[in-house]
Amino acid sequence: MPVITLMSPKGGVGKTTAGLLLALELADGGATVVIIDADPNFPLAKWGRLPNKPERIEVVQEVDEDAIIDTIDAAQKRARFVIVDLEGRASARVTNALLMTNLALVPMQGSVLDSDQAARAFQSIRRASTAARREIAFAGVFTRTPASSRIRSRVAQQIADGVEGAGISTLPTSIAERTVYRSLFAQGGTLATLDGATASSIETARANAAAFAHDVLEALSAARAAA
Repeated sequence: MPVITLMSPKGGVGKTTAGLLLALELADGGATVVIIDADPNFPLAKWGRLPNKPERIEVVQEVDEDAIIDTIDAAQKRARFVIVDLEGRASARVTNALLMTNLALVPMQGSVLDSDQAARAFQSIRRASTAARREIAFAGVFTRTPASSRIRSRVAQQIADGVEGAGISTLPTSIAERTVYRSLFAQGGTLATLDGATASSIETARANAAAFAHDVLEALSAARAAA
């Protein structure tokens, strides 16, 4: 079963939010999902202990750096999709997880600092590809974009152009900065079960999450076709 990893050397880019939204959308579509939380702060494991977690989603808290390959392998045998939320620093766990990966996603914001840090992640993926003697598919994901505007800032557009010019594909859908996404980690559950949010904000957030998940599945299909 396909393994999708999310990684970024820089914190605060929405990596864990992207992983959770993807898991929720896949589960909503009827798939079983195992989330492997390998972030030292274990934000997804904490979400998983809150109320209203979908039954189709299992969260595994990975605390043993040496066990990640076995953890992913076991998860593949019991779920349709495996999503791995990796720590930011370079480590044996990151490398080993990448060796098991079908698609690696690198979330980043439209800033020079984020672009520089994302470049480190792309280099790590390419080195893992060399070690694995196969191409590990990867793509950038722009995150925390202003929800009120569809127009990128000049700097963000320059960065997007530079990423594409370097031969790195990015998903068409950017994940917007939304209060309801942050609320998931406070309340638990799904976008549909959140309390205190307006119907319009929920509807817009769900549309954004669905478009992002669709892009991920398209990228995964393209990676399979190229393999």
